Parts: sequence; C-alpha cells; structure tokens
Amino acid sequence: MAKIPKAVLDRSPVLSGPLIGQGKVRDTYDLGHFSKFGGGKLMFVVASDRCSIFDFVLNTLVPQKGEVLTALNYFWVAKVIRDLCETDMVACGAGIDEFLPSYLRGNLDLQKRSTVVRLLPAPEVEDIVRLVLTGSGLKSYNETGMICGHKLPAGLTDGSLLPYPIYTPTTKAVEGHDLHITADSVVEKYGFKRERLAIQVASVIANYAAAHGIRLADTKFEFSGNILADEKGTPDSSRFVDEKAWQKAMKAGKFPASLDKQYVREWGKKLGIDKRDPENPEDVAWVHSQEVPADVVEMTTKIYRYIFWRLTGMKLERFQREEMGIDVVDRRPTVDIVVGSSSDIPQLHRGLDWLSGRARFRVSVMSCHRNQKELIDFANNELIKSDAVVACAGKAAQLPADIKVKLCLAGHPEVPVLGVALKGATIEDDRDAIGSIQGLPGQPVELDESGHAYFGDYGVLAACKAATENEFLPKPMESKPAEIGKWYEVPS
Repeated sequence: MAKIPKAVLDRSPVLSGPLIGQGKVRDTYDLGHFSKFGGGKLMFVVASDRCSIFDFVLNTLVPQKGEVLTALNYFWVAKVIRDLCETDMVACGAGIDEFLPSYLRGNLDLQKRSTVVRLLPAPEVEDIVRLVLTGSGLKSYNETGMICGHKLPAGLTDGSLLPYPIYTPTTKAVEGHDLHITADSVVEKYGFKRERLAIQVASVIANYAAAHGIRLADTKFEFSGNILADEKGTPDSSRFVDEKAWQKAMKAGKFPASLDKQYVREWGKKLGIDKRDPENPEDVAWVHSQEVPADVVEMTTKIYRYIFWRLTGMKLERFQREEMGIDVVDRRPTVDIVVGSSSDIPQLHRGLDWLSGRARFRVSVMSCHRNQKELIDFANNELIKSDAVVACAGKAAQLPADIKVKLCLAGHPEVPVLGVALKGATIEDDRDAIGSIQGLPGQPVELDESGHAYFGDYGVLAACKAATENEFLPKPMESKPAEIGKWYEVPS
C-alpha cells in the first residue's frame, strides 16, 4: 500500500469493502464483494484526485484529475487502441452500473472515475517506451551512452528525437524508485511479444497525438502476460508536449514543459522533494507536512483538462456525457464580447446566435484609445470573472492586446482573450487588423487552430465556438526590461 497522508485519505473516494490494493492514485476493490458479477474474476478500480511526485503522495487533491485519467484511459482503449491488443477493461462510465448493486448505481462520481477490469496477475515490470530522450533515460544516456541495453548515437541532448522507439523496462517497486533493467532480460523471461506490443501501442498513441499537434515523449504500460492492464496514455503515465513548444525548445537544446503534473514537480524541486528518500519515514513525514499552494493545484487541473481536450477534441464534461453515457450537465460558460465601436456590432450576429442557449454572454462597446479608464475598471472588476473574452477590432486592432495586458496587470492571465480582426473598408484595413493581432510579441492573444487571427463575421462565430468548446492555458505577458535613456546635452 502507498504511503498516503491521512488528511488526503479522509477526502479520497474510498468505498466500504475489501480493498485489494491502494496505490498512489488508484484504489482497487474485489468486485465480488459488491456484486454477483465479480466471482473473483473482476476488480473495481477507482481513480482518486491524489497527486504523487518523486514517489511521494502529496498532501493535496487535484480536482478532476481522477476523472481525466479515467476518461482518457477509456478513450485510448475504445477509440484508438481498439483491437490492436487485448486489454483488461470490461466497463467504464455509466456501464459500470451493470456490475454494481443498486445502492451504488447512478453514482455520478463513481461513473466519472471508476473502471471495471479483469483480475490479472500483477505485472512484475513496467513497460516503458521512449520516443524522445529525456528524464531518467537522459541521465542513463549521459552516464553510459545507453538506456536499458540500447546503444544510442552520440551527441543527443535533452529532448532529442530518438532514431526509433526503444523499449526501456523498469522494476515495479512497491516502495521507492523503479530501477532500469535491460530489455533483453525481459525478453528472456516473457518473450518478444511483450516488447513488440508495447512499441506498437506506443506508436499508435504517438501517431494519433501527432495528428493533434501533440508529441508523445515516452509512455509507461503494464502488461500482465500479453494483456495490457492498468492505465494507458494518461498524463500520469505518459509525457506529452505541445509540438510547437517542442520544436522551439529543441533550438535551445532543452526539453519543454510537459502537459502533466510537471508543474507540481517544479514546485517540489524548489522545496528539494526530489532529493528526499520515499523509503525514509522522516522524509515521508516531512513531505506530507508540506502544503501545496492553491495556485499550483489550480494550474495542474487546468493542464490535465487541457491535454484531455487537445487529444480528444472534447471538453471533459462533453466526453463524459456523449461517450461514457454519464448524465453530466455542463455549466454554461460566461463570455464577454468587446468591440471598439457600435458600428462593429453587425459583424457579431453569427457569433451571438451561436452563443444563445450555450453561454451567458454580453456585448460591450469600449475604445482602447478613448475609454482607457473605463477599460481598466471593466477588466479589473468584470472581465476577470469571465471564462473567455472575445475582443473584436478593425484597422490597428489594438483592443485584444490591450485587454489582455489589463487582465495580466490585474493578476488574471488565465482569462483567455480571443482576438478577432473585423472586416474593414479596404483590403489594407483588413491586413492591418489581422497583422496587429497575429504579430503580437509572445502572442498573448488566442488565435485560431491554424495560428491565424480570427477574421470577419465568420471569425467572430469561430471565436465564440472556441470560447465555449475549447480549453485554454494561462498566457501571461512576456516581460521585457525597460531601458531608460540618459539625458544628453547638445554642445553649444
């Protein structure tokens, strides 16, 4: 059993019944205790919101983390892996009710975070596939030029693309850190099929992710025999990065921030948690005493929701409702639409029609030049409460950036601002408006999926759709040091 802070256990979804296992995140039960369907052959797995870093379970819960893990695990099995290999999954979402007694049926929280799986022999190794060099693989490479028996080319750096996917298994430690073992040792014990299946499944996930602008750096599986068990392709078991961020980071020779709990790891590194021993009771007690800041927890939830949306194309609640059969009711988002002039309003109608019935919204007319004080007050008191702002402007189109600046100064970079260039009287006006939004340094304003400014009345429609259907990560303004010039005297 994992070492979990008592305060976290008291807040985790633990059912009354025989607990077969309690991992860092998941609780596993004998389904036979709850239902005649179990018969010693099925287990009931509940994914909590617990969060672990460096093999320590932290004294916090990350809201909806267990829901994302469960939904994404189901997504890969049902939509992508499909018949590629046999898995342990029996039921997920509303389908779990078939295997539960009446008093547990219809429990939305259980439906969102639980899976019925086959009871299989516990795996003795973890099957890791690497497509990019980073993490513990980079450390091994720097020391020996090899990872788990694989000899790699010289000159690779953090984030380098490997010449081909490699199988790098580890031990499966009950406590403490997993240790690298050679791929050959696993082949000797289990045969070649395990390695082949791991690489095939990882490649399928990687190819799918790549089509959605996401690069899979590495991923961990657990095969029981030749059956793929446990979680598949989640942010807890895989390292996903935005493709554009990876391309940019490679020019600097550094791996970019991954879309998972890396944000929490960075916080933990600052405290030195990565230097502590998870098998030392004093270190465990010290880590459990640390309070994770609320902003770190909130950002982690945003990241988990964001990678889920990037990979599936759906917000979590929509996927739960439409694909998992769960009776989830979406909260209507609040959307502020801001234009610089009342003459711009006719270009809004397509977007407003879309928002009707889907969101709470309002339209405000405010010039970034002539209403500076009102715009500052509006951002500080009203826009900070919005789920998204659709800022529309023509010609110079400074309004989107101006609103974003004021939101950041108000301490709310998490509010997305979608920039729409409105159609002007001439082609030159249109080009100026589009360029003013697309050319912003550091690009703090949200663009369309092609990386272009939304444009015209159809652009307003697309921006309104994105405001209600997309997930966004905070975009703080990039700071730049000011250089105040010296006064010079002109010689007389």
